[in-house]
Amino acid sequence: MSASGIIKVCGLCREEDVDQALAAGASALGFVHHPPSARHLEVERLVDLVQHAREHSSAHTVLVLVDAVPERVLALAERSGASHLQLCGSEDPRDWSADLSGPSLWRRIAVGPGALEELERWTDLCEAFVLDHPGAPGGTGVEVDGVLARDLASRAPCILAGGLDGANVAARIQAVEPMGVDASSRLEREPGIKDPAAVSAFTEAARQALTTEGTP
Repeated sequence: MSASGIIKVCGLCREEDVDQALAAGASALGFVHHPPSARHLEVERLVDLVQHAREHSSAHTVLVLVDAVPERVLALAERSGASHLQLCGSEDPRDWSADLSGPSLWRRIAVGPGALEELERWTDLCEAFVLDHPGAPGGTGVEVDGVLARDLASRAPCILAGGLDGANVAARIQAVEPMGVDASSRLEREPGIKDPAAVSAFTEAARQALTTEGTP
């Protein structure tokens, strides 16, 4: 499925936050499986949340992973029914070259030196690229270099992340012209606990801006 118009709410840890994101109009939901993260979900909890989302919507369900081992995460995707894998670590595209009959791949690109080369290495495998700040695998709450991000987004389907919220997402969409957007930490009351008002403000502003950008 195309990444065009994607509005992703990431770092979801509770059923009520999944429901709120869906009610607000999110078209993709991110579930983190990375123990150092404050939003990490153990396997059983992750499976439960993904299945809850699938029962209530057709939104993308995205497993957000760092240094993923193909056999393990493909088994996890099959068990949970997740539609996408978002690879955010030091994964090598040569390990993912086999035909993936299940989940689609998104690749996180650190918007900094070497970003274009990394994008080109993964182009044949990935449905889309998530442009994020190079400071950490995700959840930094820091905006990316808009000039470089815009160049990357002109070359491949890209989902903009990094410090987005309802107050700035429209301007960032206008500046970068991505195919979609992704937010997590700025939509929270505390790590792993979403703020419903912030989620709604982000999704509404993003929807309006992406619709405007897509209008000839």
